[in-house]
Amino acid sequence: MRLSILPSFIFWACVAYGAVVHVPIKSSVVLKPDEAYTITIEATESTEIGWQAVQSPRCTTNCVQATDMTGGSHYTIATPLGAAMKYTPVSGKISVEYKNVSSQSVTINVYRVQRTCDAEACKFLDQGQKGRWLVYKVDEFKTIATSKDGSYSIISGVTIGGRPFSFRAVWWTDDKNALIVNCSPFVKRYLDNHTPKEQYRPYIISGQAIGEGDNIVLRSIDTCAPKAPNFGVPNKNVFQ
Repeated sequence: MRLSILPSFIFWACVAYGAVVHVPIKSSVVLKPDEAYTITIEATESTEIGWQAVQSPRCTTNCVQATDMTGGSHYTIATPLGAAMKYTPVSGKISVEYKNVSSQSVTINVYRVQRTCDAEACKFLDQGQKGRWLVYKVDEFKTIATSKDGSYSIISGVTIGGRPFSFRAVWWTDDKNALIVNCSPFVKRYLDNHTPKEQYRPYIISGQAIGEGDNIVLRSIDTCAPKAPNFGVPNKNVFQ
């Protein structure tokens, strides 16, 4: 957890590089109060499955509770309108129970989420790979090269601890409602203008990392902040 709060440079995403499609599994499932319905599908890998309450009038409180019945954890989520999450198969199958926890009848559509991505960044993104929080405390930037579609940049430099680094920073997401944090215009300006490092060091870039060494991909970037000496973070989460 951060020990200080810093402003980030935030930009709205203006270009979509993919699509999210809902592939029907079971439609128009009517659930009476306290009634449950379980779907079971065959799957060889983690699969994103969701539901949507489609009756009128809409629920005003949590009306459907989804429970993962596949393994022993029985993870549960409940919402008024619907939600989607990834499920991991056991013995080639995924089972999810949908239960009406409201006092009115509810009609739901159950679907599989299918995502496509045309961004250049997608060639090295693995959405199924779990990330870890990683923070770069930059002493000096050396280079930046951004893909033609602007979906990622390769940034190199030296940390405040003196260690050289190079990583891919992903500026793209398929969540249309997400705020996009993009450091690339500022890093490029520093380099193009030969800005003395004293004017921005330490520069903080923080996000979810996959990979190691010079093969790190930083996604879900949440902080881009210059001159942030008091940015608190456990040492285990700092690239050093």
